[in-house]
Amino acid sequence: MELSLVNSKIFEILQTATKKFVEKAEAEIADKDYRIASPSQNKIVSVTKSRIKNALRIICPRSTSQLKSDVIQHFEEVRGLIPFCSSPKSFRTAWSLRSEALNPWDANTIVDQGGQLIPTNTSCRIFQCIQQGLELGKNRRLILAVRHSEGNYEDKMDDLGRFTYQPPNNVAGMLRYRWCEFLSDSMKIPYTTLAVMWFKVHQPINEDLTHVFVVAPAKIIDYHKNLKNFGISLNRPLDLQIINRTDALSILNLIFSLNETDIEIETRFELSEQLAREWSYDKINNTEKGRKIKRWARKTGKKCPGILCKNGPHIEFKDLSPSVISFGHIVSRNWAKAYTYILDKVHHPDNLYLTCRSCNSSLGDTFPDKSFRDNIVKFGTIGDWLRKNEPEIRKS
Repeated sequence: MELSLVNSKIFEILQTATKKFVEKAEAEIADKDYRIASPSQNKIVSVTKSRIKNALRIICPRSTSQLKSDVIQHFEEVRGLIPFCSSPKSFRTAWSLRSEALNPWDANTIVDQGGQLIPTNTSCRIFQCIQQGLELGKNRRLILAVRHSEGNYEDKMDDLGRFTYQPPNNVAGMLRYRWCEFLSDSMKIPYTTLAVMWFKVHQPINEDLTHVFVVAPAKIIDYHKNLKNFGISLNRPLDLQIINRTDALSILNLIFSLNETDIEIETRFELSEQLAREWSYDKINNTEKGRKIKRWARKTGKKCPGILCKNGPHIEFKDLSPSVISFGHIVSRNWAKAYTYILDKVHHPDNLYLTCRSCNSSLGDTFPDKSFRDNIVKFGTIGDWLRKNEPEIRKS
């Protein structure tokens, strides 16, 4: 990916985020001793204003161009490692073994559940047996991976793949946790890292192949509570959740999309496959699910994005009978037949919007014009509504 220096949305985000983060850290963190939780004995880290300033120079330097380059390269490295990742289910199984060695039966179970056992590779630090818990990315700006060896790590993982990871016992390490959370909030995209476990092979193949690794992508969750006051949250752990490869790539693609343009574009998380199927066109057209969407749209004052409504442009759905409210396609069904690679997306909620019958029939098989499309984006697709209001729509 070619890295332009300034003409991208991510440059603007990093420029603003760096300034705010530095100001917030310097204002809220005072000279103080912080306790870091440890399985054996809590460790004390002495934090001073000068150490905070030194840490900030490493984590988020004032040179936004250099920081942007490092951030993009960091996430490109994460993306390159995604194909080596295991499924969430297999990773949870590996986590629950609580054993330093991996016997053939457990290994087969992990593989059968979608796991990949990666042998030691001295060319990649991710696949080396290093006691250091954190693996840092380009120029030590961000967290590339969190690792542990089974038998030495006591944190619990719940059924949804959520776990906490304690910070290192140094100022830069603690501050880096908050910086990754701050980036999540600034980009409106969850920060994605890698979780790594390693095991001794029950019967080593040779002197080089003595350990194997199980890796999974993980995203930072529940971070807003840590952004209120850094002086209080500095020593708190990261809250992480294991995700699948598809979700991880979707998140990373959102980050890379910020590097493509300086146009104000609202990024969107990919809808889960289950949600996309449940609310696809064939499931909402002339069904109770579709009626729920229409009731919710009428109740919340949503408007038609078109201008050819019988009683004037952008008529409110509450002023229409549900029978004359339609589900429109941004890319029409006939166009999708012409370009078959679109077929599996044409009925996706992100390609659907609510409109009045007059505006919908005026299009035929053509695309909405630019003004119409801009209003669809402004008023929201069905996918946009589900992202923000799924529970309310279900209750309608």
